Amino acid sequence: MKSNLSELHAENQIAVLTIDNGAKNLLTEPEFIDCKELLVWLEQHPQTEALVITGKGRHFSHGADVSLFDTENSNQLSQKLEHARILLRTIERLPILTVSAINGGCFGGGLEIALSCQFRICSPSAFLGLPEVTHGVVPGMGGMERLARLLGREKALQMILNGEILSARDALETGLVTRITQNKNALEEALQFASELIQGKSPAQIHAVLETLRLAEEGAEDPSKGMFEKTLAERSKL
Repeated sequence: MKSNLSELHAENQIAVLTIDNGAKNLLTEPEFIDCKELLVWLEQHPQTEALVITGKGRHFSHGADVSLFDTENSNQLSQKLEHARILLRTIERLPILTVSAINGGCFGGGLEIALSCQFRICSPSAFLGLPEVTHGVVPGMGGMERLARLLGREKALQMILNGEILSARDALETGLVTRITQNKNALEEALQFASELIQGKSPAQIHAVLETLRLAEEGAEDPSKGMFEKTLAERSKL
């Protein structure tokens, strides 16, 4: 499936979503893939157990095209950002594993996309940050709250207000990324990472674990209730 900003294809049980828009993969539209079309595609490919998001070429994404920051079109931009926020919430809540494979620059909206994934695998040459403050705005796709949940309030505040750009090594030490690859291209290792995690597990098991952790984060009283029974029932069907 192709759109003007991305391409989605399957590699066995893993879907690969590639941001593709010029050398820097700029997000000229915050919603880089239509949310409904993504869900339909996943429904049509029920064997999918993981989604890897990456950028074509040298960079993941340098984020939004700053020329779009126009107060005269603020209402239209607000609507577009809301569609993007819905898309990232959808990715965040998918019942499958999600991994971002980060090469080169991963800035602004690009990092916000990566933060919607459960894991981030980056190449040694990657740089990551939310530099929106240098353009007189703040991240608009949910990246601030996701960064705070991941790193804690203090680290997130410092990173956002300073517009910090972290190297791959600093991002790993901070806890922003899961792993730095040995290879120059992060996609291959991200695919291997996802494959190892899903190997030998049923979709029901993966879904149960992800749903339990999501409910726990939302403060549910007994988030894992019934999950054992659901996976046992699915196992009996095999």
